[in-house]
This record gives sequence, C-alpha cells and structure tokens, in this order.
Amino acid sequence: MRSETMPFAGAVLTVEHGKRKSLTFPVLLLLFYIIVEYGRPGFLAPLRPGLLVQGLLVLCLFSNSTKVRQVLKEKYFRLYLLLLVFMSFQVFVAANYFYALICLKAMVSYLVIGLACCIFLDNLAKLNLVLVTLVLVLATSAVSRVSGINMLGITGGKVFADENDFALAMNIALPFSFFLGRIKKGWKRWLLWLAGVALILGNMVTSSRGGFVGMVAVGFICWLYVKHRMRTIPVIAILAILAWSFVSPYGKERIMAVGLDSAQKDTGKDRVELWKVGWKMFIHNPVTGIGQGNIPVAMNKYRFDERGESFWKQDMWGRMTHSVYFTLLPELGLIGVAIFVAMLKDLYARKKRINWFCTKIGEDSETILNMNNALMVSVLAFLITGIFLSVLYYPPFWNLSALAVTLFMISSRVFRQQVPPAPEEFNDRVGTC
Repeated sequence: MRSETMPFAGAVLTVEHGKRKSLTFPVLLLLFYIIVEYGRPGFLAPLRPGLLVQGLLVLCLFSNSTKVRQVLKEKYFRLYLLLLVFMSFQVFVAANYFYALICLKAMVSYLVIGLACCIFLDNLAKLNLVLVTLVLVLATSAVSRVSGINMLGITGGKVFADENDFALAMNIALPFSFFLGRIKKGWKRWLLWLAGVALILGNMVTSSRGGFVGMVAVGFICWLYVKHRMRTIPVIAILAILAWSFVSPYGKERIMAVGLDSAQKDTGKDRVELWKVGWKMFIHNPVTGIGQGNIPVAMNKYRFDERGESFWKQDMWGRMTHSVYFTLLPELGLIGVAIFVAMLKDLYARKKRINWFCTKIGEDSETILNMNNALMVSVLAFLITGIFLSVLYYPPFWNLSALAVTLFMISSRVFRQQVPPAPEEFNDRVGTC
C-alpha cells in the first residue's frame, strides 16, 4: 500500500468490515422492529413481537453497558432521560395515572430502540440498511392500502390504522425514498424512487388534508435539493395527475377545501375548537401540565367557556386535541415544552456539524450528506403533519431523532478516521453535543 493512502487505511478497512458484518444479531432485531412497528403484520400479532424484540435488545444492551453509558452522555439522551424523569413524576400527580403510565412505558421503549440504534448501527452500511427497510416497509403498506390487497399482512395497521396517522407515516418515509435514491445506482435507485411514488399514492388515498399539506411541504423541500429544478417540472406534473386520479370524489372535495376558510367549517372547525380546549388546559396548568395521556380525561372539564357554554353539545370524554403541539402544551406544560425544544435545537446543531464534517471527509461525504438531509426533512415532515395529529407519543419522532444522533456519531467517527486531528478548529467543532 502506498504511503499516501495510509491516513485513510483505517477508514477504508472500517467501512469494508462494516459492510461484511452488517447483519449482526442486534441489527437483525432492529430490522425486525421496523417491520413490526411500521408494517404491523397481522399474522405476528398473537406472538407480541414488539415486546420480544425490545426484550432481546435490552439483553444486548446489558452486554454493552460501557457503550450505553457513553451514549447516555450525549446531550440528546440526557434531555431524553430528563423528560422521562418528569413524566415519571406526572404518573403520581395526573388525574388518570394509568394513561400517564402507558405513555411513559411507550417513551421508555423508544429509549431502548434509540440506544440500540446508536450502539449497534455503528457504520453507514448498517444505518443505510435500516433506513431502506423503513422505506420499503411503509411503501409495502402503501401498496396494500391503495390496492386493497393484504401484502404479507404489512398494512401499517394498529398505530397507523387511522387515515391521518397513515398519511403521516407516508410523509416521514418520503424523504428517505428521495435522498437515498440519489446515492444509489441502477435498480436500487429506481426501486427507492418507485417506493416514493407508492408513498405519495398511499398518502392521497387517505384523503387526509393534514397529510396532504405535509406531503406538499416535504415535496417542495426535496425539490429545492434538485440540481436542475426546471427539468423536473414535467415529471412532477405527471406524478401529480397520477396521484390525483387515485383520490376518491369525497377526498378531492376535502383537499380542494384546504384554505383559510376550512377552519370555519366541518372537521377544520372541529379541530380549531379542540385546540381551544387544549389551550385552556394549558392556561390552567402552565408549568407541569395535566400529565401525559390525560387530555381525554380532562376534555369535559375544560370544554366550557366563562359563560358555561360549549361548542360541543355531546360528551367529550376520550377525545384528543388532534395536534402534537396542543398535546405537548396542555399535557407536559412549559417544562415539557422546554425539554422538547432543547431536543430540537440539539438535533439542528448535529445537522450543522454533520454538514461541516462532510466538507472535510472524502468518499463517504455524499452518503452522509444525503442521509443527513433525509433525516432532517423527515423530522420536518413529522412536525408539519403533526400540526393536525395527536402523535406526540407515537414512534416516528423519537425513532427519527435517535437515528439522527446515530448518524452524527458515525460521521464523527469517520471524520476522526479520515482527517488528522488539528487543532482548535477540531476541538471547537467535534465532540459530544
């Protein structure tokens, strides 16, 4: 080997070694988790596969306790643990401790998955495998929903059974289809881009107005990354016509009604009134909120105005506010909002650092950059679509955030392997967030 290649030898060997050993047991468990969590194959339901996968991952984490402690030092996970401590306190003070406990258990399970991602997805090949699996599983769910054919039982049921929630799942996968397709070649590229078409059609058949708004936002952001934008307009037009042909007459009426006046009629008006109830809950419990999972319990108490009148003429017990933000505010209060915003700031800081890494490293920069863009646009898809959905305790945001931290750790490692340590610039920009 020539001497000029020596500084990069470690990086090359690490990447190749990672490719040969992509399918370790913990990675297989994470792939199975993606299939179970996002595809929800019905034939596996009696086995409770989610509980099995997470139990096995916990055992794997125990055998890597040193790495677990290192990962928990990352700022994102310190904030996550702080959120769990706060939510544990809420279990004891919430009106309905059982609902609060259910949400806490879900959040603990996402922590297990997040730690497993950061520890066991230790190179780009493994991370790519998980991201591609996510796209293909949700694309299969989309084909099942569009065609009415139960493909291998992968339909995205249960968590994503609701049409609006299903549209959210389509939106978070769409950026991965686009950006990962850019770094693939041949049939792999076309497979991912065809999966993207399936995701768009899956969104459209739901007739979800919130899902449609989120998809348009995601599509526009992806379009901004295209080098020759004007050349893609005919393709976008054809895709739009195809997608519109899959929408039912009722769905077309709903989507065409999207606008400022939609807040004054039908379900748009309902959502605004639900948000008003959520805001009233927050005003009365501004610091700690009413406790996670307790909006359905508190609905009847806060649905009346100062005159004792209510927009809602029926019992409201069990209703949700249909918004991530009007779930976060009333249930977790300013403390929860502060932690959530700090998490978002940390993710954004990591995105910027990864972009900086890519200006310094060699052959892996394009892959890392596209993965980084995919993850951040996917998080944006959740935040935009989530305006209209009560999905705060659903897996997408917490899984995506953990994968973003995973990519940061991998890219930081690649940077250290490929770029000799220099000085202050290195020390200022690299390290634990």
